[in-house]
Amino acid sequence: MATTGALFALLIAATTLTLVLRMLGTDRLVADWVTALPGNDLAVTAIVLGAIGLSAFVLDAFEIIFVIVPIVIPPLLIRVADARWVAVLVLLTLQTSFLLPPFGYALMMVRGTLRYQGSLGALVRALTPFLLAQWLVLATVLMFPQLTHLGENAADRTRGSGPPVSSDEINRRLQDMLTPIPDDPVDLGPPK
Repeated sequence: MATTGALFALLIAATTLTLVLRMLGTDRLVADWVTALPGNDLAVTAIVLGAIGLSAFVLDAFEIIFVIVPIVIPPLLIRVADARWVAVLVLLTLQTSFLLPPFGYALMMVRGTLRYQGSLGALVRALTPFLLAQWLVLATVLMFPQLTHLGENAADRTRGSGPPVSSDEINRRLQDMLTPIPDDPVDLGPPK
C-alpha cells in the first residue's frame, strides 16, 4: 500500500510539474530544439535518448515517464517517422534507468526491501553485465531500426492513409468544417 501511495503521489506531482512546464512554454522550446537538431533520424534519436539517459541520473524511471517523455517525445515523433522504433528505444532506455546506479528505482527498492548493507561499488560490479547487455540491445536496435518491424508487411510500415483524396473532396470537407452553427437555441420543450 505504501508503494502504491508513493507512486500515485509521484504521478500527481510529476503530472502537475509537466502541466506547469507546458504553461510556461517549455514544450514549445523543446520542440524547437528537437526540430533544429542537425543530422538524420538516427542522430536526432540518439541525442534525445542521450538526454533521457542523462536525466536518469537525477530522476527515476517513473518521473522520466511523467515529466520528460510528454515533453520530448512528441517533437521527436514529428521529426522521426518511425514511431515503433522510437517507442522501443525509449522503453529500452527506461529499462536501463531502472538499474542505473545509484538512483535506479529497482536498486532503491532492493536496497530498501532487503536492507542491503553492501557497498555501492559491489552493487555496480554485480549489475555491470546486465547494464552492458541492455546497452548492447539498445545500440543494436538504434543502428538497425528494421528489427522493430520483423513480421510486418510493406503496407504496415507506411504512414500512408490510403488512396489520394481529390481536391473537390478536400474542399467539400473544409466547407463542412466551416459551416457555422445556427444561432437559434435548441427547443427543448416547455419548462418544467
